[in-house]
Amino acid sequence: MGLLDGLMGGGKAELEASRRENANLKDQYQKVNVEREQLRNNLTKQVDQTHALITRMKQLVGCLAGEQVLQHTWELLENALAIRKGAIYSKTATGWQPTLVRGFGKEVAPVIPLDEESMPTHAAKHGVPLNLAQIRNNDDLKYLERRGVISDVKIVSPVRVHGQVRELIIICAYSGNIFAGEDDLEMVQMVSALLGLVIQNTLILEQRNAAVQQKTQELSEKSQELSLKSEELGRVRGLFSRMVSPEVIRAIEQNPEGIVLGGSRQRIAIFFADVRGFSRLAEQMSPEKVIDLLNQYFANFTEIILKHQGTLDKFMGDGAMALFGTPVPLDNPSQAAVAAALEIQSMVAGSIKDWMAKGFPALSVGIGISYEDVVVGHVGSPRLSNFTAVGDGVNFASRLCSIALGGEIVVSESLFAQLGEWKGGHETRSGIRLKGRSEPVTTHSLWLDDKHKAILCPNCGQALSPSGQFCSICGFRGI
Repeated sequence: MGLLDGLMGGGKAELEASRRENANLKDQYQKVNVEREQLRNNLTKQVDQTHALITRMKQLVGCLAGEQVLQHTWELLENALAIRKGAIYSKTATGWQPTLVRGFGKEVAPVIPLDEESMPTHAAKHGVPLNLAQIRNNDDLKYLERRGVISDVKIVSPVRVHGQVRELIIICAYSGNIFAGEDDLEMVQMVSALLGLVIQNTLILEQRNAAVQQKTQELSEKSQELSLKSEELGRVRGLFSRMVSPEVIRAIEQNPEGIVLGGSRQRIAIFFADVRGFSRLAEQMSPEKVIDLLNQYFANFTEIILKHQGTLDKFMGDGAMALFGTPVPLDNPSQAAVAAALEIQSMVAGSIKDWMAKGFPALSVGIGISYEDVVVGHVGSPRLSNFTAVGDGVNFASRLCSIALGGEIVVSESLFAQLGEWKGGHETRSGIRLKGRSEPVTTHSLWLDDKHKAILCPNCGQALSPSGQFCSICGFRGI
């Protein structure tokens, strides 16, 4: 019995040990599952934050209304850094005045004297961004810490407009750690560069609008008999001078009654263009270079649209929308839209070498055009409105643009029918399914001739394979 009891006792001990080991394994498995779920949640959060950041960048870049610029700027900074206290200051003759303030509570954000010795004034004087870590690591700048009317500054970045420091972005408290690296300072510096470019473009538009208003005043002073018509002309000029060519403005002057304010149904050509691979380009370049490249592209793009008597409806980040045949009619708006599209693709192809020589990567553009009945008129409020087109035809053109490869022009069946005997190259594609449409459609891909048929790689600028999906030079796949 003693031997049997010993054996049974040993078996119980082993069984208990196995149970404990099994329990430990279950605990470890549960911990792994919890850690995996936390990691997945963190990755999802990072993706959402990145998407929100890019969206707010596009909103800022595409903003033209002065009162919205600073708000979009701060929303972009808050999304990236979770700022608890900070402000945007504007330079005046009496000092740096706060124009947007967050997190100061009951404390009034003070005016910063131009001659005080502090981080903000040092950054403004030398045109360089600063953070507290740089101050503490530089013996020549240590004296700036906790100096000035705002003593808790952590980051300050100047905003240049036409080469001069006009605004200051000041951050006093946020979720990051300035001693952990330069990423936060670089983010603020990037936003400062974007803000400077947007303000600069807004000033240019204001100057042009002022010139138009001056011309309107001169016209109104010529004759008391024509004063009423001159007033109408001034209002129309203010609406369209930023969107249409001089020929269109002259047509409106001659027949202002031809414009139906509020909206009218018209059959026009709707034109969408979008840069392919823009997100990849933005990742490869600094924000300043992205804006510089887009400005060069859109400058040429706008001239071509206006040359063919198109109306530039709006810029949408790296995309644009234009209308042909309104606000004044064209003999054949479809032909004008296609001519502009061909010239734009030729311009992009011809500019790639020059852009790459300046250190920019090559880009390509997809274009979609439809010819549809839409409602054209002013949309907005009595204070601020926009001349645009609304209707399914607009959505249709946007969908055509979305399926166009880089370097390609895709048009609808209705538009192709307006071209008559098309002498260039084209490819008919049937059974194409577009998002938002229940029935398949027929589209046409157009090019001027075989020399212009090649689709360009947005990575290296060389011609892709006929399918437009693979570059044998750099290995790029898909557009």
